[in-house]
Amino acid sequence: MSTSVQDPPSLPSWDLSELYHAVDDPRIDQDLTSALEKAQRFESIYRGKISQPGISSQELLLALDAYEGLLRNQSRPGCYASLHYSTDTTDTARGALTQKVREIGSKISTHLIFFDLELAKLPLESFDRLLSDNCLDKYRHYLEQQQALAKHYLSEAEETVLEETANCRGRAFKRLFTEVTSRMKFKFEKEGQTTELTQSELLAYSYDADRSLRQQASQSLAAELQNNAHVLTFIHNTLLHEKQISDRLRGFEHPESDRHLSNELDKAVIDTMTEVCVKNFDIVHEYYDLKRRLLGLDSLAHYDRYAPLRPQKQQIDYNEARQLVISAFQRFSPKMGDMVKPFFEKDWIDVPPKPGKRSGAFCAAVTPDHHPYVLLNYTGKARDVMTLAHELGHGIHDLCAAQNHYLDYHPVLPLAETASTFAEMLVFEKVQETLENPEEHLALICEKLEDTFATVFRQISMFRFERRLHETRRQEGELTTERINVMWQEAMQEMFGPSLTLGEDHQWTWLYIPHIVNTPFYVYAYAFGELLVLALYARYRQEGESFLPKYFELLSAGGSQAPARLLQTLGFDIASPAFWQGGCDLIRANLEKAKLLASRQVS
Repeated sequence: MSTSVQDPPSLPSWDLSELYHAVDDPRIDQDLTSALEKAQRFESIYRGKISQPGISSQELLLALDAYEGLLRNQSRPGCYASLHYSTDTTDTARGALTQKVREIGSKISTHLIFFDLELAKLPLESFDRLLSDNCLDKYRHYLEQQQALAKHYLSEAEETVLEETANCRGRAFKRLFTEVTSRMKFKFEKEGQTTELTQSELLAYSYDADRSLRQQASQSLAAELQNNAHVLTFIHNTLLHEKQISDRLRGFEHPESDRHLSNELDKAVIDTMTEVCVKNFDIVHEYYDLKRRLLGLDSLAHYDRYAPLRPQKQQIDYNEARQLVISAFQRFSPKMGDMVKPFFEKDWIDVPPKPGKRSGAFCAAVTPDHHPYVLLNYTGKARDVMTLAHELGHGIHDLCAAQNHYLDYHPVLPLAETASTFAEMLVFEKVQETLENPEEHLALICEKLEDTFATVFRQISMFRFERRLHETRRQEGELTTERINVMWQEAMQEMFGPSLTLGEDHQWTWLYIPHIVNTPFYVYAYAFGELLVLALYARYRQEGESFLPKYFELLSAGGSQAPARLLQTLGFDIASPAFWQGGCDLIRANLEKAKLLASRQVS
């Protein structure tokens, strides 16, 4: 029986009834049937017409409006199934609904595949003519993206086969990964009593002041991951090979090329950001050498990374966390404070850790005309407060972006991490101002540095690991768990250098990271977002209230502009190494503050 840090009934769960009432709600089948019929009707009307060189802008506008509406309506059953399933992956009815919605979604997609393919076939001169008409302005960005994607599309027959078989290929293995990792139970002994914890409950001990408990949590995590290593490694190998085939067929030069394209970023920009971050790994080395001295240890192990430097409250009540986040948002902008309140008041957040629930946290957007939902695994730790702020930052971003149509609603991943990271910064500043004790001030700065390292340098290390993982799989074939363990240790140890030793337990930890499985090369978006937010926050400190309209305009853009173009309006050149170095310099400045505070304590 799983034991939670806080009794689950005392924490709120989300209310999904605005979507559907239950897995057997008859409206689900009605909406799926309606979506399929509309897709078939759309195909019968527009097939063969979109690719005609003489198509008028008004004809294309009508087609795009209909297409956007189809995708918007189709998304609701899928969102409900995914959200409902994520809170209990052991429930077979929820799993069956998820699979059913995916399978019918594939049927619907087969009737829509022709649309983007025909857009891609339009001659360049026809595209230019159409885009010169103002009536298509709202779809300009989407159409430009279709031009960029055109050369990577396969034939309609091939695309149809890939879509119809997706649920028994990659999507199936991703679902299996979620179910395996969500069902894991971790044995843990405390005060003479052995219990079984969820992954989220276990990882909370990574922040415990008791070193023996941190070490035990590391050992328990490794033991359970090792027990499941065979199936998890097989899932990874299968997905790596599937992507290799897909990249070859679609003509992507590098394993990460499709992610760059979907993020609307040049490879050179991400390579530059990566190189700058690697050159600044010494910040991590210096910090952990300082932390070792502050902890009074001869050496640091991986389970000491998040050891607290100040006495921790046994538990931070969820209502206290709620008030802290609302207050920080309200102080920045009354508008932001008002936007976040419905998440709490209308149960848009699922808070408690539970057996079978997905680990970690996320914010799920639905459609521009429906609010997002947030999933947490709140264990009452200080880090959970920052996670709450992070996910609600995503929620604010979604609400701001709701002015866009569905095709431009979702911001690309690197910009999607902007509002979330900015929200964390607001809460950090709020907490920092309440501290008068120098020891607490030092501890808070150190906690912030560790969070920043996890968001910037660790994610860049993971990105480099992913690149090596894909390239090695393509060169050597199926990889053993032990082979991947070595690559993982080498990639992560480089970030820490000699300041911290990654023990044997750490080598298994790549096995449970969902982004590697679900969204390859997602991780560099975190580093992008954090370094961008450092620049944005510095601008906010300089400009004060006059910065607010610019910030909300950035969020309101959603996915309607490419990152480079959107950020250029703020005076940021993301192609320049100096931009990324500026962010690293701000991280280094916090390190120097920590060193100064530590020297005063010693003296």
